[in-house]
Amino acid sequence: MIVRFFSLFSLLFLLNFPVLAQMAPEDPTHFKLVFWNIQWFPGGKMDGATEAEVKAQIAAVQSQIEELDPDILGMQEIRDEKAAELAIAKLPGASVQVCSDFLSSRGEKTTQQLVIASRLPAIGAWWEAWKEGPRITPKRGFAFAAFQPTPGNVLLVYTVHLKSNRGELAENIAMREESAFQLLSHVAAMEKAYRGLGTVSVIIGGDFNTSADDAKFGLEKTLSKMEAAGFESSWKNKPLKQRVTLPSAPSKNPKSPPFPDACFDFVFVKNARILTASVNIPATNPSDHRAVVVEVALPVVQN
Repeated sequence: MIVRFFSLFSLLFLLNFPVLAQMAPEDPTHFKLVFWNIQWFPGGKMDGATEAEVKAQIAAVQSQIEELDPDILGMQEIRDEKAAELAIAKLPGASVQVCSDFLSSRGEKTTQQLVIASRLPAIGAWWEAWKEGPRITPKRGFAFAAFQPTPGNVLLVYTVHLKSNRGELAENIAMREESAFQLLSHVAAMEKAYRGLGTVSVIIGGDFNTSADDAKFGLEKTLSKMEAAGFESSWKNKPLKQRVTLPSAPSKNPKSPPFPDACFDFVFVKNARILTASVNIPATNPSDHRAVVVEVALPVVQN
């Protein structure tokens, strides 16, 4: 498993002796990022995928990532590091910076891991499981990578996959809200830790499993917590039809109607300018979710 973790001593060393990472983008302050929940990759099923289904999803995912051509890619629902490497096999110059290793409540490794891959080498990268909260302990956690694209810029990237809507609604909401609280606490600590390297920008993307458009989530504070902490949503002022990341599909229960189009996948940006934000809509999608594509510009730093 690839995890680049820096001790406090190493981090202090970096803060005193900045290292300029090699850059892939022509403009080292402009980045294209893609965040994508790739349904049970590879295979598209929790278990029981046939060899043909595995091969078909791998080929489709590789083709789509190659076409999107991101500088930084955050993925959710990835089986393991080997699967992550398969997904980015056709993305020139990219490598896996971190792949999580979450365990289930029974202590077994899950098949829903988080990955950050990039062309730009990380100066620090790791994952963490959510900690026990005062009310509830959320499932999974986050993956994190720090980059230094220029001597005066630091970019912190997170990818998340918050609790699904399976089970009891109030419990699911409580888990997501607790995850948001812990995530923002980590962001604040990393902003403080890395500010010695320059101006710090933060991007958080992934499957939040909640929506501001659905009345049943009306009292949930997961998304509003992000905005209250100074983050701007890439979907700000965009109508739902332009940001459907989980399109309607037939219900697996014949007695239930199909769920409506939803926007469950978000990108939140702090201290950077959002240039473009869109949902990738391929002719054939190898996942139930669509990829979110954002282009951002980091602050111009005067050296």
